[in-house]
Amino acid sequence: MTYQLDATAGGYAAPDLTREARPVGEEELRFIRNFHDVFLSIGLGLFAGGLGLFSFLVVGSEVSGVFDFDDPGSFRRAGWPFVGAAFFNAAVMWLLAEFFARGRRLFLPSIVILLAFVQFFSGGVAGAYALSLGGDIDSAREAGDVLRAMPFAVAGATTLAIFAYYFRMRLPFAMGLAGVCVVLTAIAGIAYVNADALTNAAVAVMFLAGAFLFALGVFFDARDPARRTRYSDNAFWLHFFAAPLIFYSVITLVGGDSLANGAITAGSGAAALMTLIVVSAFAILSLLINRRALLVSGLISAAIAIAILVRETGLSGAWIGAVTLLSLGGAMVLLGAGWHAVRRVLVAPFPKEGLIARIVPPEPGPDEEPFEE
Repeated sequence: MTYQLDATAGGYAAPDLTREARPVGEEELRFIRNFHDVFLSIGLGLFAGGLGLFSFLVVGSEVSGVFDFDDPGSFRRAGWPFVGAAFFNAAVMWLLAEFFARGRRLFLPSIVILLAFVQFFSGGVAGAYALSLGGDIDSAREAGDVLRAMPFAVAGATTLAIFAYYFRMRLPFAMGLAGVCVVLTAIAGIAYVNADALTNAAVAVMFLAGAFLFALGVFFDARDPARRTRYSDNAFWLHFFAAPLIFYSVITLVGGDSLANGAITAGSGAAALMTLIVVSAFAILSLLINRRALLVSGLISAAIAIAILVRETGLSGAWIGAVTLLSLGGAMVLLGAGWHAVRRVLVAPFPKEGLIARIVPPEPGPDEEPFEE
């Protein structure tokens, strides 16, 4: 599968249309091409794990005689080599990304490399932050205040690093992960300022975080309603991360939090019904913006809700499982097979051009091209 540089869309576009037929209006997953990508990704994951363990053992053997429990400064002297090893490993991952991500455009291996890079880099930042506290701190309370700021500092630095990775490698998954890190940085900042407020408003914060990622996804979708360029892939990963946050926060707000946690209790039929209503609303939203990722996040809770409603009819044991699987699987098959037909009816009242049409793209007919300006 060949990817071509699309200067007008700011990056690598969809597969070469002259080489293979491209489905109209489909939500293509372009992060894997063949089993070679899977094989290489497994190798890169093993290499990253071995690199981390090897560097830990090498540095550990070098500093083993430095520790002195009566000398607090010895921990700092022993810790800095570990920090250096973490940043060295992150640099190795970046060099691998230059070859596999920027050079060969292998997306699945690039995702593995990015995840390893983030672990090494964030570990290095956390270690450097803790070791740089120095002797200026006069009390345990002051030390606690400084350490409380560590999640904010680490999340902020990691976010900048992921954005740098994205702008250098143009990997769509990096944009989704960067969006998540922006959210985590904001949450860490709130926790540092007022941890009690964050605890009391945890559900609202979860919803706002998901809404933020969803809005970013819609922004990229609006730039590419035909789903043909890297912008569409950026949007996919943002929706992928936004969906569970929005879904489970809404489920909790409507009283279905026990179902969201996987619990089936007596008298939970009302919560199950509310859960199915929320799942149905997600299905409609998914159809409107032509993104299936939003709907997938609610499948587990939908299955639990159906099981509870089936149990209310008097069935028990294996019958509940059978009817649940048949109902949920049948609904998914029907929706999947008739996705475009249902969309065509659902989006018919919406404008066919302009900003709204970019957010809710019209469903083309069998012989029509997808919306594109």
